[in-house]
Amino acid sequence: MVRVARGATLFTPWALRAAVTLGLPDLVVDGVNDLADLARRSGADVTALRRLVRYLVLLEVFRAPAADRVELGELGAVLCSGHPAGLAKALDQREAFARRGDEAIASLPEAVRTGKSVWAGLFGRGFWDDLAADPVLGRSFDAAMAAHAAALGPEVARRYDWSGVRHVTDVGGGTGHVLAAVLAARPGLTGTLVDLPGTVSAADTVLRAAGVSDRVTVVGGSFFDPLPGGTDVCLLANILHDWPDEAAVAILRRCGAAVVAGGQVVLVERVLDEVPAAGDDPGQFVASQRDLAMLLLLDAAERTEAQFARLGREAGLRPDGVAELLPEQGLFLVCFDVG
Repeated sequence: MVRVARGATLFTPWALRAAVTLGLPDLVVDGVNDLADLARRSGADVTALRRLVRYLVLLEVFRAPAADRVELGELGAVLCSGHPAGLAKALDQREAFARRGDEAIASLPEAVRTGKSVWAGLFGRGFWDDLAADPVLGRSFDAAMAAHAAALGPEVARRYDWSGVRHVTDVGGGTGHVLAAVLAARPGLTGTLVDLPGTVSAADTVLRAAGVSDRVTVVGGSFFDPLPGGTDVCLLANILHDWPDEAAVAILRRCGAAVVAGGQVVLVERVLDEVPAAGDDPGQFVASQRDLAMLLLLDAAERTEAQFARLGREAGLRPDGVAELLPEQGLFLVCFDVG
């Protein structure tokens, strides 16, 4: 009973969102530990804030060493804006993308009944059309993706075997955070960054900050169109989960055509267990959450290893297995051989 009640309450997710939106974790970690000062700096009512902090102490986001004193708790660091997980961007209600995503979650029963995305019904346009039509929403989405990619890049550089690779093409690579991290760690590599023109227009700042801009060719374009050829590796980080099977196969075909014989197409994706099991597996918990999000937003899905292998074979690629990347987030490298 207690476990179900705790899991069902909406107070916990919204208390976390309130904390991030008011900037509380950042203020506390910066030394604003007096409750009255915290209320003043965050623009909150001090009495109401005391009540919110009490609940967040129970969640171990904060600690209360004395009355009206607040310190960061065991779980509070992950809610700070500088944390590499990028969770704050996903919770902050000042972000247009976070607000809309949270609104969509309330329509999960409808999505499960129909098997279809609820986005167009709620907001008047499909997901991608909505991002293109609303510059504020588009920038908010790009910022959320950039925060995730900045944490992902160093792991991709470390975990994949880049020996023998001379050139890598990051397909749908956003503003270049993952590619920048890979090239910074591998001085002998060159790269190509491919994404829509409005997205890659901001890549130069990221690439220059990493000191790799002289080794990158930036291409504005769609991954449904022919890609620049002659690359050793096509990297797709969190791309296929945005698309249903037919579109995913089309993207893989474009990548396969761009890679030289003996090269690879490498995905960074969440991989679902073939059979779900109860237990405390944080990676599968995150992957299953994202799977529901893909249903709500895009008529798309997270996939199992067998499902990825089937897509690859349909695209003319040879599955080469799955390797851990960030298993606690459900993220793996899914590799395919070309030629």
